[in-house]
Amino acid sequence: MKKLILIIIFCLITTLAFSQLHVSTNSRIDFTWDEESDDWKFESEDQESLTFFEFNKEFTMVKHTTSSSTSGFLIKHQEHDESDGNNQYILTVVSDVGNKYMMIFDIKNENIRFIPDDFSQMVKFKIKSSWSDEK
Repeated sequence: MKKLILIIIFCLITTLAFSQLHVSTNSRIDFTWDEESDDWKFESEDQESLTFFEFNKEFTMVKHTTSSSTSGFLIKHQEHDESDGNNQYILTVVSDVGNKYMMIFDIKNENIRFIPDDFSQMVKFKIKSSWSDEK
């Protein structure tokens, strides 16, 4: 019961807190890390995967909504990488169930990538559109 109350409170807080940047995606691509080739190995692609990311105004939290679930992430650290022609934000995030990820919001290449701490896999979402709230 206590856990349910905490989840409800978290959902209410995140719903009220998110208002700044919205990103929609239209494809999900899964990769695994190949030790032999020292590169990402393609596993699967779902071109029908529609999801939404909502970053709060302070860029300290992000909510990810899919057709089957909603997850909240706390942004613990962020770095804007513009080296070598990049334009991406490298974020250290913790999910609402305690999992840690590197999240790369790649503006130049129009994708968002999630890589867990163990570097075993990567999920890449292709950005369809992005917009911000006008207040």
